[in-house]
Order: sequence, then structure tokens, then C-alpha cells
Amino acid sequence: MKKLLLMISLLILAVTYAFAATGTLHLIYANGANVIEADSSIYYEFDIQAWLSEGNEVLGAGMAYVEYPEEVFGTTVVMNNKVTATKIGILDGVDPELLIELYDIINTNDTKITCFAVTFEATYLGFPETYNAFYSDISTDSLSPSDLLHIRIETTSTGSGNVYFPSYIPGTEYLYFNLQAETFAGGLDYSEAIEAVYIESEDPGPDPDPDPDPVFTGSVELKSFTASWKRENILIKWSTKDEIDIAGYNLKRALNDGEYVEIVGYLTDPSLVAKGGIGVIKYEYADADVIPGAPYSYQLECVDDSGGVLLFDSIMVAEDEDYIVESSYPNPFNPSFVVPFELHTTQDIDIKLYNISGKVVRDIASGSYQAGRYRFTVHCNDLSSGIYLLKTIVNRHKLTQKMLLVK
Repeated sequence: MKKLLLMISLLILAVTYAFAATGTLHLIYANGANVIEADSSIYYEFDIQAWLSEGNEVLGAGMAYVEYPEEVFGTTVVMNNKVTATKIGILDGVDPELLIELYDIINTNDTKITCFAVTFEATYLGFPETYNAFYSDISTDSLSPSDLLHIRIETTSTGSGNVYFPSYIPGTEYLYFNLQAETFAGGLDYSEAIEAVYIESEDPGPDPDPDPDPVFTGSVELKSFTASWKRENILIKWSTKDEIDIAGYNLKRALNDGEYVEIVGYLTDPSLVAKGGIGVIKYEYADADVIPGAPYSYQLECVDDSGGVLLFDSIMVAEDEDYIVESSYPNPFNPSFVVPFELHTTQDIDIKLYNISGKVVRDIASGSYQAGRYRFTVHCNDLSSGIYLLKTIVNRHKLTQKMLLVK
């Protein structure tokens, strides 16, 4: 009933005020690697952040939904006082008080599900001349979003999963308002409102004798793999499809065509733990331990539940951002694949496909190419099933990608 009344009040606000604030509000769940032990209990913590793609606004009211894995936190965490929400960042004012409420979501059968909502509302919503004296504008920088709330949930057992904003919530365009009680014209984007949960056992016991070379038996398809400079960091993004029996991912890095060295893995960073399930799944990692402008390459490893490793792809990050070479897709392919890359200045390009014996089977691109975005489709109807090597040379920097043809 409480949720229904709140949604009705939000809808009334939306009808009462015909004007909308500019921009789209982007909601982010972040910093979920924080696991705290206190008072003989284990707590999982994460932050709720947001940024505005356009405009200059102070948030007056909002509502974030959090769905959580039952095997880690149990059910009805709010009713059992297992969760707390604290104002941080731009919401952490002192006067007037900003009210916070927490409650479980109840479905039409009056049974609890593993989801709760956290809401906030300014005491003087609709009076920006008062409220604006104590709270700051929301960030308009996607790389530096504003902190809103800090969430702490007490765990009930070990396990893994995700906390995320569920897609079945209706009326998301009416969940956030500015001080004038106007909704945002672009609505709410919650595609980044997800964080991995990984609670490990305190005493896992002795490890069984590992298989020296376990065979990869999981199932997953790599849809994309990109890396690009973001200020002084390199942001690596990849997406997969239909993860079955996948444990997680490891990232390796090489400098100046040197040896690849693992820089992060799913065993130490919960954001690289596989999310699992059918459909497209997105991941990202910001590599801060880099020299600005230096030429780096990255490799992505996928590890299944039995410890088997599948080397997905290598990707190159251009020096001085002169070019971006993305992974070719799909991989595996039948009977064709696409070679994508982007040039910011004129570059010498050489792209060839080799069979496992080192013979050139396709001469895809060669010569000087002007700045622009390119997509070459390579048809392989006449080739036999097997592993092929796609070698890309851009301005003397080399990248090799394994391509698997399955007929």
C-alpha cells in the first residue's frame, strides 16, 4: 500500500507540473567491492550515484529500487532491519533535513520478493530558494558522478550474485524530480545500476588437487571488446551473450608489444565475477595504473566453473588516441565476420587473415586510410572449419586475434 501511495503521489506531481527539467538522469550503483565485518556479522556495502546529461539541477526527490540475491541476504531485509541507507555526497546536507524511507516491495499476491526501495525527499520540495542554500547541483560529468546514498546490507550466507535496479518497475520516468517538482525530460537511465556481490567463506578448507590443465566446458559468446583512453585511465568494456557455467574474467595487459601480464581477475575483483544468464551482459574495468598516451594491448580470459580458461581476444589502445582497434565479431563465426576500427588521423593499415599454417587466406585492408570509422565484412564461405589468425598492423603496432570458423 505504501508503494502504491508513493507512486500515486509521484504521478500526481507529474500531472500537476506540465514542464520537465532538461536532460536524462543516469543512475549508477558503484563501489560494491566493500565487504565489512562488524559485531560478528558480515555486511555488503555499495553506493548509489547519479549524473545528469544536460541542464543544471538540484535533486528534490527520488526513488531507487534494489533487487538482491536471496541466497546471500535472505528475504525481507528491510522488515528484518538488515539494511540501512545513509545520505552522502550532494544529499548530505544538514538543514533542512532530507527524509529517507526504506520498504520492501510486495507483489499482488501479498508475498515478499527480494527487492526493496529507498526514497528521499526534501522537506521544502517546491521551494528551491530555500533548499538550494544547503545542497549542490548534480554532476553533469559521466566520469565523476555525484554520490547520493550509501547502502549497507547484512549478509546471511556466503555466495555471489548482483544487486541491481530491476527492469520490471513501472513508471521509472516519474521517480526523480528537481526542486521545482519537475521530472527530467529524458527520464531515468538505470543501465549502470548494477554491482556484483561476492561473499566468500572464512574457512573454505583445503583445496582439492587441481586439474593441471582443466578443459573449458562453459558456454559463452563474446559480443564486443573495446578499450579507450578516458582522461588518465583506460576504460575496458566488453559484452557477452548467454553465460552458462562461467565463473568470471581475467584481464591481461602488455606494453609496446611486450609480454602480457594479468592485472586484475574475478578472484580479487567482484566486478569481474560472471553475472550469468541468457541474453547480453555488459562489463567494464578502469585501468588506472597506466602511463598517459603509451601504447597498450589487453587480453581477455574467460574462466568456467571448473577452472577451464578460454582466451577470448586481444585489443590495442592507440598511442595519443590516434586510433581504436576493436575486436572482430562474431567470434566464433559462420560464414562471415566484421573487422571494426576507428582512425582519428590518417594511418597506415595492414589487415590479413591467416590459416594455422601461416598462409594468407584473406587480404582485408592495406594502405593509407584517412580518419573515419571503418567496418570490413570478411566472407569465408570457401574456408574450412577451424582456427584462423587475424593480424592487424596500425602504424607499426601489431594485434593478433584468434578467429574460430564453425560450420
